[in-house]
Amino acid sequence: MKWLHPGDAREDSVVFLSVMRKRSIDFHAQKIGVKWHRAMVACLAFGTTGIATTANAYVITITSGTRALYLQVGAGGYSGFYSSGGTPGNNSTINVVSVTVPVAIVGSGSPQAMTSNSSVAQSPIDGYTFCNPPSQVYIGAWSRPGSGSGIATLTVTSPSNLTSGSDTIPFSQISWVMSGNGDAVFQFPNGTFTGGTQTLATFPANTWKEQCMTFSYANSVIPAAGTYTGRATYTLSLP
Repeated sequence: MKWLHPGDAREDSVVFLSVMRKRSIDFHAQKIGVKWHRAMVACLAFGTTGIATTANAYVITITSGTRALYLQVGAGGYSGFYSSGGTPGNNSTINVVSVTVPVAIVGSGSPQAMTSNSSVAQSPIDGYTFCNPPSQVYIGAWSRPGSGSGIATLTVTSPSNLTSGSDTIPFSQISWVMSGNGDAVFQFPNGTFTGGTQTLATFPANTWKEQCMTFSYANSVIPAAGTYTGRATYTLSLP
């Protein structure tokens, strides 16, 4: 995770005055059963703001200010909580999500829950215990367009396959469900990786949204023995 002032194009992906922040996830699958690791890496742009209204989690409105973006998938970089004046910082941690499928049921079509090495349970907004690691991975982002009124967009991009040498497993074998403690209205959709770019959410000006992701491996293919890897990249962009 990384935070930057959006004018710093040298440190960020900025195209035609757009601001973009990325975070990715690596997958590794090892077959005894099958073992998967999924890691998340994100480059994010944030600035500090105040909270207009108190909230435990989910969606809040932040005060306007200098144009900036923030994206967190798994480990984050906030020093303190946002509601008490915490500030965002850099965090290059790549989290891992994994599952081991017993040999006897490999390819049986029985979905297998995946777990993560992320320990993030509390919302960086106010410290509310929102996610339940290791079974869930925190995802949250905010957009502050400054003097503009642009809508930020959160996407995730994945390759077609996880690979082990010349062997492959379709990335579409991995899906996710969104939830959060005490949350009844989810801000991001449930879904399955498609081997392309998928839109997860849009962010009106000065809005923070967050959710908890639970990943699952479909287990409907029989791969050759090996360690399979792949990466999904989450991107928050503001025109």
